[in-house]
Amino acid sequence: MTAPVTGSSGATAIWHTRIAPASAPLYEDGPVGLVGVASPRGWQPFTSSLSAPHRQQIHHAAGARPVTANRVVLSALGANTDLAGDWKDLPALGITGYRHRSAGGRDIVVQVDERGFLLPFGFPVQVTTRTERRLDYGLVQSVRLTLLKPEITYEGVASLPNGGRAFPFVRVRVDQPIDTEISVGTPLERVGYWVHRADAPDTALPFALSADDRLGHRVHFTAPLVFIRGDFAYGGLGGPLVTYENVTRNLPLPATGRLELAPDSGTTDEKTTVDLAELRVGAEPSQATSAQLMAAGRLAAHPRLLSVGARIPALDALASPPAGTGVSAAAPPAVTGTVHQLKLYDKYVTGGLAAARQVYASLPKAADFAPPPAASGAVAALGLPVSGLSAATGLVGGKLDTVAAGQFDPGAYFKPPAGAGDLPTRLLGVIDLTKLVEPGPVGTGDGTSTPKIVTTVEHAQGTTKPPTAVRTEMIWRPRVKVTTIAPLTTTRPDSLDIRSTSLARFDGSPPTAEVRGELRDFKLGFASILSIEFRRVAFTGKPGTSPDLDVKIGNVGFDGDLRFLDKLREYLPTPAGGPRVNADLKGVEVGYGLAVPTVGAGVFLLQNLVLSISVRLPFDGTAVRTTFAISSRDHPFLVTVSLLGGGGSLSLTVESGEVTVLEAQLEFGAAAALDLGVASGSVSITAGVYLKLDHGASLLKGFLRAVGALDILGIISVSVEFYLSLETTDVLKDPPNPSGLTRKEIVGRAVVTVRVRVAFFSQSVSLPMERRFGGGGDPSYSDAFPTQNAWSNRCAAFAALEDTS
Repeated sequence: MTAPVTGSSGATAIWHTRIAPASAPLYEDGPVGLVGVASPRGWQPFTSSLSAPHRQQIHHAAGARPVTANRVVLSALGANTDLAGDWKDLPALGITGYRHRSAGGRDIVVQVDERGFLLPFGFPVQVTTRTERRLDYGLVQSVRLTLLKPEITYEGVASLPNGGRAFPFVRVRVDQPIDTEISVGTPLERVGYWVHRADAPDTALPFALSADDRLGHRVHFTAPLVFIRGDFAYGGLGGPLVTYENVTRNLPLPATGRLELAPDSGTTDEKTTVDLAELRVGAEPSQATSAQLMAAGRLAAHPRLLSVGARIPALDALASPPAGTGVSAAAPPAVTGTVHQLKLYDKYVTGGLAAARQVYASLPKAADFAPPPAASGAVAALGLPVSGLSAATGLVGGKLDTVAAGQFDPGAYFKPPAGAGDLPTRLLGVIDLTKLVEPGPVGTGDGTSTPKIVTTVEHAQGTTKPPTAVRTEMIWRPRVKVTTIAPLTTTRPDSLDIRSTSLARFDGSPPTAEVRGELRDFKLGFASILSIEFRRVAFTGKPGTSPDLDVKIGNVGFDGDLRFLDKLREYLPTPAGGPRVNADLKGVEVGYGLAVPTVGAGVFLLQNLVLSISVRLPFDGTAVRTTFAISSRDHPFLVTVSLLGGGGSLSLTVESGEVTVLEAQLEFGAAAALDLGVASGSVSITAGVYLKLDHGASLLKGFLRAVGALDILGIISVSVEFYLSLETTDVLKDPPNPSGLTRKEIVGRAVVTVRVRVAFFSQSVSLPMERRFGGGGDPSYSDAFPTQNAWSNRCAAFAALEDTS
């Protein structure tokens, strides 16, 4: 029809073109199938009813099933359309529905329905983008996300890589129904985008999630998710998943609950349970084909655990054992403790616990495990740089690949990583355990080779009931070398036994601990002077009782240059009770004293000579301390030869093979007197020196005293005393001295005292004097040039060197 049509009212219809079925009556519309033609369009700075991805999807879907045109009228004023598309039954397509209504070339309502999944967990969702025209605002667009299935199960899914060990949860659910408006966030390449909040387009929408592991533990966490379009959901996600993990690797998800990281299908023991603080979740491609995924309605990706931030109960429980063992109390490990980053061990993920020798997790940054000696039975300090976790032995040190290969090397197992501080791994505070313990196979986790430091959860009635307590055990009974590592000599390979059990209850009651440490059949020898045989040193601490200490001493004897004292003991009275043993919670001290009787021979006299030696075995992890003494400052030995006499004492303390304290004093003198009846006189001279070296600090003192007196008929007397003393002292260096450095000075004091008595009159006069002497030596560089400016000024005072090249 080409002629214009005028109605009864006199209005003439505008020229237009109408699309209708060939059999439809004139002026009537009808459903017509339309197939789109791709028409690329550049970026538009305004809201459009259809985005470029939507147009592409509609074009692709129309090739599978045409769009139904219920009305299409084209005129000079624009198009009037009523279009609809329905592809719900075609799972290979990302778009499920399309509705487009316009009038006069102006869109009235445009709605696009898309199917897809939320990465990484695979929740199926529908996203509806609806654009409406309002008279006051123009085009208004809203995007609405509807959750189609709130729970996803992974148990028994054959397409899970590595049997699902990379993701220890069996199901994940969204905790509340989701039918909310969203905004399109940052694109994930071309396959989807991050879901953002509608009211804050720059902020990701947090989804409240909960997940159950294979033992029924539930973990609550929140996470942002990514919408994956349905037309990309069943394959070809390798590149986008790498991009996704680059983001989520640095995106911790706050979490609460307990998680069994490496469940064993043959047991319900919670040997690999940790207390979560955060998660980092990535995704990996599915092993199923596109057809299998499409039939099952699953995303071609599965979640995997990149890392967790968790509290390790064994680290926290033994780092500060409860009351009853002589140290401070600890809180339940599920409540307090340091959060450590953990990753599932690669060999466990690919091969399981058996292939990894029960090692299931690694720590990217080693954690220091250094419990106080009271937690390891007081006889040893067990410092371990924890680099991983094992289902058999708990905390693992050293290189995990070595442990996974079944080898236990004490030197590598207890060695801190490069750049870390030294951890105490010593026996009796001085013996390096890595040199004493025999290497060998890892063992079965009974503590006979590697230390067993494990945590288990206790339930009231079976594993179906809520947990009541967390039990942490440390057991180590290694084979030690029968050897001598000064000052220790071992005589049997099973001489060391360490056990500790900590129980933290969830009912609020105080935690308790039971500790036992025993070292048997060993000998301590010091500087080839003294040897002490110990049959047994055992420390036991139980809840509700005072710690118990059991020490049994064997033979105590002198060696080397003092061997003659053993022979001398045979001819001297034997001290009652033998060696002196003092034991308390801080340590054991074994001492022996040998008193030499007074020796007199003519003008020679020797008195108060006592030889003593003692050994202090501390329980705080410090080194064994040995002290050898000749008499003491309170009771010095005395030697007299005619008119000459003197005395002194000597004390020497050795720790870790080094002299730490040296204290010596020596005094000597002479005296003479003359009496002529009418007059008498006397003169005496005494001198002494005292030296003390204490851990690098030194003190030196000396004195000289001379006294002369004259008396005539008891009426006139005159006396003169001269006293001179010298001693070293530490004084601060001259300012500026911000570091508080000191220097040595010698202080000399002299006093001359004259006393005169005539009959009933007496007068005394003293003349004191003091002098100080510098420490000597040239000034140090820091003394001469305390600042950079001082050095620069000195350099500027010299002429520049001539260039002779």
